[in-house]
Amino acid sequence: MKAYFKLELKKNIISLRTLISILIILVTFIIPYLEELKFPYPGLDGVDYFIRIHQFSYISFVGPVVAGLIYSTSIIKDKESGFINKLLEVIDIKTYFKVKLAVNALINSVVFVVSYTIFILYLIMNFGINNDVGENINNGAFIIRALIGVYQTSKISYISIILLLTEISAVAFSTFMLGITTVIGRRITAYIVPIFYVILTGIFFEIWLLNSVIDFNVIKMFDLTENNFINNLGVIVYDLMLTLLGMGLLYKFSYKRSVLY
Repeated sequence: MKAYFKLELKKNIISLRTLISILIILVTFIIPYLEELKFPYPGLDGVDYFIRIHQFSYISFVGPVVAGLIYSTSIIKDKESGFINKLLEVIDIKTYFKVKLAVNALINSVVFVVSYTIFILYLIMNFGINNDVGENINNGAFIIRALIGVYQTSKISYISIILLLTEISAVAFSTFMLGITTVIGRRITAYIVPIFYVILTGIFFEIWLLNSVIDFNVIKMFDLTENNFINNLGVIVYDLMLTLLGMGLLYKFSYKRSVLY
């Protein structure tokens, strides 16, 4: 298992798809940053700038799509190439799926953590960091109400929590997409479903007021600076639901069938 895990991780962590995913997220931040430079906001440090830029970027739309594309076609590719048949002569099917889930989680974590960290560090190096509360940041629509105390005490801790929650959301949604894509068995699923899911839950569910009952808006999972009424617990529960659903789909329609047949 260790040998296959290392091989699979190494193959994907340095892949062109991983690099492109990191660049896409960076570009998503760079575009509003360049616009921000035209009309600089006085008194903000690097962290406050990131909070503002994050709010005005399209990361909440791009994030789920990127997470859904990075690794979700992996099992399909193994089946199409016949690699899975050769691999199962060496390892068992249970180990195969465990490695796939683990690598999916790690690759998505790397993509989001690396891209976010690069941009945050760049802003801190250029604008510094201080303990001052940015004007219209603390009392505006940029700080999650439950985390205002963290922001006031340590901006680094605040932004680290945001990054951690975003990373968890990326892993959860990518696991969900790994399950759906594998079950449907078509690569195009990885391109269509994330976009459809974002539009359905983020736009139409809001119009139809369905999110007022249970908030299925995937956009909020990737835009935790959207407003100060975001329910962190709700986001975590949603992440857990998507993760379990993705794993359940893999178990029911892929792993279990492989064992039986």
